[in-house]
Amino acid sequence: MKFFRLLKTDLYRAVAHADFWASALLFGALCFTAEGCVDAGRSITVLELALSYPAEQIKSRFLLSGYHLFLAGIGPYNLMFAPILAALPSIPGFCLERRNGYLRLLLPRCGVTRRCLSLWLSALLSGGLVVTVGYGLYGLCCWILFPGLTAETAQWLSAPVWSGVLAQLAGAFFFGMVAALLPVLLAGVSKNAYFILCVSFALFYTYCNFLDTLSNRLFDCGELEKSFQVMMFYPASVFQCFSGHQPWRLALWIGGAMAVLGLLRLCMSRRLDKGV
Repeated sequence: MKFFRLLKTDLYRAVAHADFWASALLFGALCFTAEGCVDAGRSITVLELALSYPAEQIKSRFLLSGYHLFLAGIGPYNLMFAPILAALPSIPGFCLERRNGYLRLLLPRCGVTRRCLSLWLSALLSGGLVVTVGYGLYGLCCWILFPGLTAETAQWLSAPVWSGVLAQLAGAFFFGMVAALLPVLLAGVSKNAYFILCVSFALFYTYCNFLDTLSNRLFDCGELEKSFQVMMFYPASVFQCFSGHQPWRLALWIGGAMAVLGLLRLCMSRRLDKGV
């Protein structure tokens, strides 16, 4: 019961904070920077389509429907800033808890293991909710701003529209949890929220860029299978898993999340000041 009360408090503190809604709105706004289509060799963002392209031209193209643009809403800027936005509702509060000495009073009551588990779970859940809410708001805007699917185009879809939307939102939730893993791990070694968020941003960007470079080199060398295997470790690949493409890959990320929990517990328990 102590753990569930602690988890409830951590979740309420994260979700009820203004940072949660600011992060969700910012993530939804970044979705408009994703590539909506390519026109004359130039990449056109979703925002440009909404502001500059006439409605008659958009209605005549299936790839510019609200449903398709919703599926294409995760762009490079979403990937870059995902660790910061996913961790903003929870990690600064935990760092403040350590700096003001409140954690020193809390640990004798709940224990190091419960505190680490509550931080880990609340950070992952709030990170997933940030991305899901922001992406859902972006989808609502796509539904309002862009035309829907016609009866002719809808019959070519492999799954119903509602199924595709739910799968994409589930992928967004899991992606938010994945993005919060690195800040949670760094919270065990530092109490400076700015350091944690900035280093998470840099390491996450470096990791994604490394996978892109490696995958492209393998693709250019004709190693198509190895190139696709490398992209299995790309954070955005969780969207494909929820669409039915090798869902077993989620087990890799679940294993990584459990490893982060173990390392967080190890970092907190080995501190002489009990993590304060």
